[in-house]
Amino acid sequence: MQIVRFRVHPFFYMVILCGLPSMLLAQSGSTDSLLHAIDRHPQRDTDLVILLNKVGRLYFTKDPVLTEKYGREAIHISDSLGYTSGAMWGKRNMALAENSRGNLDKQMDFTTDALKLAEQLNDIHATSVLNADIGNIFIEQSKPELALPYQKKALYLKQSLRDQAEVARSLNSIGSCYLLLHKPDSALFFLYESEKIKLSLNDHKGLAFTYENIGHILYDKGQYREALRYYEISEKYYRESDNLPGLTKAYLNLGRVNTALRKYTDAARNLSDAAKLNEHLQNAKNTMIYYKYQASLDSARGNYIAAMSSYKEFSRLSEQYFNVEKTKFIASTKEKYESEKKQRENEMLKKEQLLHLSTIKIQQKFVIFSIMLFFVLSVITSILFRMYRRQQDLYLQLNNRNKRVQQQNLIILEQNVALESASQVKDKIFSVISHDLRSPLAILEGMLFLLRDDKMSSQQFRFFVDELWRDMKNTSSMMDNLLQWASSQMKGMRVNADDFDITAVLNREFELLLSLAKQKNISLTHQLSHAIMVYGDPDMIRLVLRNLISNAIKFTPALGNINIRYLMLSEKIELIVEDNGIGIAEADQPKVLSNIYYSTGGTQNEKGCGLGLPLSKDFIERNEGEIWFDSQVGKGTSFHFTLPLSEEENNTRRGYMFTITTDQLKNITQESVVNEKS
Repeated sequence: MQIVRFRVHPFFYMVILCGLPSMLLAQSGSTDSLLHAIDRHPQRDTDLVILLNKVGRLYFTKDPVLTEKYGREAIHISDSLGYTSGAMWGKRNMALAENSRGNLDKQMDFTTDALKLAEQLNDIHATSVLNADIGNIFIEQSKPELALPYQKKALYLKQSLRDQAEVARSLNSIGSCYLLLHKPDSALFFLYESEKIKLSLNDHKGLAFTYENIGHILYDKGQYREALRYYEISEKYYRESDNLPGLTKAYLNLGRVNTALRKYTDAARNLSDAAKLNEHLQNAKNTMIYYKYQASLDSARGNYIAAMSSYKEFSRLSEQYFNVEKTKFIASTKEKYESEKKQRENEMLKKEQLLHLSTIKIQQKFVIFSIMLFFVLSVITSILFRMYRRQQDLYLQLNNRNKRVQQQNLIILEQNVALESASQVKDKIFSVISHDLRSPLAILEGMLFLLRDDKMSSQQFRFFVDELWRDMKNTSSMMDNLLQWASSQMKGMRVNADDFDITAVLNREFELLLSLAKQKNISLTHQLSHAIMVYGDPDMIRLVLRNLISNAIKFTPALGNINIRYLMLSEKIELIVEDNGIGIAEADQPKVLSNIYYSTGGTQNEKGCGLGLPLSKDFIERNEGEIWFDSQVGKGTSFHFTLPLSEEENNTRRGYMFTITTDQLKNITQESVVNEKS
């Protein structure tokens, strides 16, 4: 999917800045009018419950303590009146207050209770909103696979009601799920759909969440400047809607992206603003994130002592947060168990009392047989009804436990997949070490053993030095590829992109590659004669060049030719490594750049581990390039790959041929030996 980049016109910023004070005053005026209406409404009726719930909802982002206060009062009055709808929305406000404090377990309990009431009332709007709330809780708990079904159900209900504002919120939440599932293209699809609706409704409050999520995706892709722009717009909209929890997250996001952009002063100010806001909110999760980002900032500045201190605090708070959540879960589970136990005991006592009373009444009214019979039948009917209700409750409990078991099974399956991947990496490493690395080391060990015991003269040993040196360089290259591949497979590889000179990178590798070519009497040339600035990770590109040229040497016979040339395109450079070697069979060509780890021996039986070309493909694609090849058996192979040019690169310059033959290399080597001796 192509990413559509959002660009904000300067006039749009002016509209936001001019309209912000009036919007805040309007919201403040609405809250004040509702409070005034509550003060002038002393009667404890359903109208008062509605006012309390509205005020509590408005205070959710500013003062969760007041939200909890008004929600609790609304529930109390609703219970006394038997007003189910009022109790439902009161419980939802209680859940939102717990969310502001980071108490997700308590939020889940209140939301689940509210959802039961909504389903009891057959209130489709409330059911859709509460399903979305449960999905959002799972998102905050980093359980997108559990959140997605609730969000999709909420979206279906909202679409049936044609409530565009709520549809936009659900689209945003589904985008968050796919973001956590590491499916950025799917996430962007739903986020852009949400953005369209919110822009049509001028819903700045909702757009704050959407732009924050888009910023996360761009940050994960390494597009830090684009991410910064979305985070800044999100921060403005959170401030416009007076959403303190959202504003805290916005400052944390700005601190992280400014650190990545090396704007350390701005990053420090953002993190400081987040810490000040969180002092009021007391959100433990935001406190952890603050110390984590502060450690990254201190490390980037080179203040490693402060970075270590911040990271220790982050680790301490993480452990404390986990212990607190675990304690809350245990306490909640224990409380539910005790409540269910007491309920069962009360029901048993009631049943025993009913049976006892029925026996007494039967004995007292034995003479009036018809009345006694009617009473007995009534009691039996009541008991059967209670047993039926109890059976239904047990069935619901069993279903809930089955759902928990299914959730645990999903977690176990995910862990098994991760272990399977790690096992494959381990097996590949052991396979290469046991089969491809031991052989050259064993040969070297044998040669040294013969030389040490004077069973081989120095002259005989020198006869094998070139071949041994070539084997050891091949072994070293295999080790580099193996380590880089293992790091990539374990998801520890990060792209450190920057502007660099591709010619300088090639020249640093060229002397070693010329020596390898000399061993096989191969002519190795390249046409990169001047600086060409590209944008990417120089270490990754260095390994790609080494792999492609080493492969060309490996599959080119003696007296062959290898040439490295380039083409300057509009916004990128195309590098070409071509040889006149043995070529690649057409049946084997689909395996070369795949993850099959296909490997064959070279023209002098050189060995490889089959990781170089798949690893090179992975590195080129990580650096926003493409790689392909053309090959004919007996005629040779040419590998092509592209890299984006640096912005300041002058594309008008042209290169010329730079050729070093094996005879020239020999003369250069002899001169360097003489210089070293002198």
